[in-house]
Amino acid sequence: MQKCGVPQLFTKPQTRIVGGKMAPFGRWPWQVSVRRTSFFGFSSTHRCGGAILNENWIATAGHCVDDLLTSQIRIRVGEYDFSNIQEDLPYAERSVAKKIVHPKYNFFTYEYDLALVQLDKAVDFAPHIRPICLPATDDLLIGENATVTGWGRLSEGGTLPSVLQEVQVPIVSNDRCKFMFLKAGRQEIIPEIFLCAGHEGGGQDSCQGDSGGPLQVKGRDGRFFLAGIISWGIGCAEANLPGVCTRISKFVPWILKYVT
Repeated sequence: MQKCGVPQLFTKPQTRIVGGKMAPFGRWPWQVSVRRTSFFGFSSTHRCGGAILNENWIATAGHCVDDLLTSQIRIRVGEYDFSNIQEDLPYAERSVAKKIVHPKYNFFTYEYDLALVQLDKAVDFAPHIRPICLPATDDLLIGENATVTGWGRLSEGGTLPSVLQEVQVPIVSNDRCKFMFLKAGRQEIIPEIFLCAGHEGGGQDSCQGDSGGPLQVKGRDGRFFLAGIISWGIGCAEANLPGVCTRISKFVPWILKYVT
């Protein structure tokens, strides 16, 4: 049984997501690229992030796959640099056998923005391909430093990186989140199924292309768990506009119903 939430590779020292940096190779081995196939199915392009739950299942955002047929989705695991096809440890790609979008997913409000994707063939775990843990408690995680990762844009409407990016953001309470949005002139409803993370002054955030990817927190046992799935935001890294995730602790029973 593969132990979840334990990265073991940091073999390439690297000196954004917005305001972040290149992630060290292998630090986030559960990060996947959710891809849309070309019209003829010969190639695929990155659309969203996702996280490995076990050898057969991936978690991502509902809005990442809701409008796609299973035949249009490819999942790439073990990826790091899109521009390098000769990496020390190669990625693997899988087709999709089944997608399960949460039945309450709301396209207009992004509530219940969560989906599970079953791979057509199990992935083989390796040093750079590992699962992340699910939350063990319903802790609200207020004040915890979380890390978001992805291949999303480096600024609002900006360029896309080829190398996986990481950035740390503090988790704020939902009341604080609503207050921050109000300060920015936005009246947003933030129910408990959402989790907000970001700095009042902005500067660091997820952006377009990061959706569906993991917001991960290191637990007291030293393992990382999936605190959130990146869902929505207004702009990227602007003051008082935190990123909003689907709060995974509220969905653990629903997830386990399918993936175990």
